[in-house]
Amino acid sequence: MKLEEKHKVFVVKHFAKFMKLTDLVEAFMEKFEEDLPPPEFVEVISVECFFEYLLNEDGIEGKQEFIEQFIETHTEEFRKTYGDKADQKLNEQALEEYERERKTEAVNLHHLNKKHAKEDTEYHREELQQNLFNRFRRLNIDHPQFPNKYRTLFKETRDAYCENYRSQALNNPESLARELETLYGYHKQLIFQLDDPKEISKCLNSAHQILKTVLAHNALNASQQVADITPQNVKTPADAQKALTKTRKENS
Repeated sequence: MKLEEKHKVFVVKHFAKFMKLTDLVEAFMEKFEEDLPPPEFVEVISVECFFEYLLNEDGIEGKQEFIEQFIETHTEEFRKTYGDKADQKLNEQALEEYERERKTEAVNLHHLNKKHAKEDTEYHREELQQNLFNRFRRLNIDHPQFPNKYRTLFKETRDAYCENYRSQALNNPESLARELETLYGYHKQLIFQLDDPKEISKCLNSAHQILKTVLAHNALNASQQVADITPQNVKTPADAQKALTKTRKENS
């Protein structure tokens, strides 16, 4: 597939927004579905078409041969069962059996045809995904062949994306805790998605560090919120004695 300018801009912008390559390919195929090359797969043929096809393939001779063989095999059985009507019943049954077998074969051919068509469609999609996967790599700014004309676009998109997602209330302990928990959840999810052991190890280390930061933050925040339980305006025993003596004099 030849990438047009609109395709390249789409890819560069989504790389700037930290989208993974595999997710980017899926998003691209959904966005530009009409621009994708159509698959060259086997046409799905109906059961009825196969039914007629088999009749034409057999021809009159093939049909007659089947009926004659059926009659030869079942003549004695039908004469015992139907007597004088054996020939009539035998011809009717032979014709019905021929139609039944032709219908069964037509259904089997239809299912096989659908299976091949599905396999061709899936194969086409996989090939297209791999093609896009290879083409998109160089549109990431980290690639050595990244086109210079897209550097400004990449930088501006990255700056705007980060600005939109920058928290303005990180001085608020609750907001900071949510941000840390979000980062931890993201790395935890990546651990189960990645296949490369090295990348998994990196995510494990990052998640561990974030988790320790979360725990430290929560501990610090908890210590700062401990209520002051020191009694206020507590009178000493001497003060209490003076108050009691004053009260007694007033009551005398």
